[in-house]
Amino acid sequence: MNYHDVIEALGILMCGLIFYSYAYRWFALVPRLAPYRGVIMGAAFGALTVALMIARIEVEPGVATDTRHTPLALIGLFEGMTAGLAAAAAGALYRAAEGGAGAPAGIVALLAVGLAAGLVHRWAARGGGVRLTHSAVLAALTYALTAASFLPLGPRGWRLFARQWWELLLADAVGIWLAARLFVDVVERERREAAERETAALKSVTELANAAAHEINNPLTSVVGFLDLLAKRLPAGSRETEWARHAKEASLRIAEIVARMRHITRLERAASPDRLPPLLDIVKSSDEPS
Repeated sequence: MNYHDVIEALGILMCGLIFYSYAYRWFALVPRLAPYRGVIMGAAFGALTVALMIARIEVEPGVATDTRHTPLALIGLFEGMTAGLAAAAAGALYRAAEGGAGAPAGIVALLAVGLAAGLVHRWAARGGGVRLTHSAVLAALTYALTAASFLPLGPRGWRLFARQWWELLLADAVGIWLAARLFVDVVERERREAAERETAALKSVTELANAAAHEINNPLTSVVGFLDLLAKRLPAGSRETEWARHAKEASLRIAEIVARMRHITRLERAASPDRLPPLLDIVKSSDEPS
């Protein structure tokens, strides 16, 4: 085996891990791109798939293999069906352009691995996240699909598989399982940091809200009291009395908002027009004042 080729393939996979680490945080900071997350992630890892197909690993003179299934299996496992199939589609297009007797089987294998990764992702999502079992099952499925892709070539395909089965096992099975552990570390670290940022933001918001509520509440109490006195001095049914009533209703509405500001327990954002900073939804972010 040409170990320079192995190091090159590992370098490409490490680029994928680094990209995923930054992209995971980037999507958290730019929520408007969330609907396109699967496609963007899939396209990026599809490029890695193509790069690995080009950077083949020489197993022995005249026989080469590659780790094309590893990146698309990983991104499908962690990002879902859309990402897995998008990455597989990129690899399938390149394989179709290459042509050859094994092209149809290679294309089907790529799409099957992307589909399998998406299904395992759904299984993992029901259990609260990717675990050792999920990555091991996907690794085994990927290796089985890789082996099956040699079937259409007949005896020649099996002879070719027999000369590189061990390398394919390392690339598809062991490679996916080990790389998945690194991806899990990225996900857990980002979730932990996101929770810490959310906690710090909630602390800042509650401190500011409590201070603002205190400063607003004192003059507001005086406003409501004087409106009550004014309403008693105005003629019943007059326009001025109606104005005073509306002013008191608005003041009481402000008092309700102030009371909720003292009971903020979470951060829920309200829909805001483009180009405006995020708005806090006071009602959704607070408990009902007792």
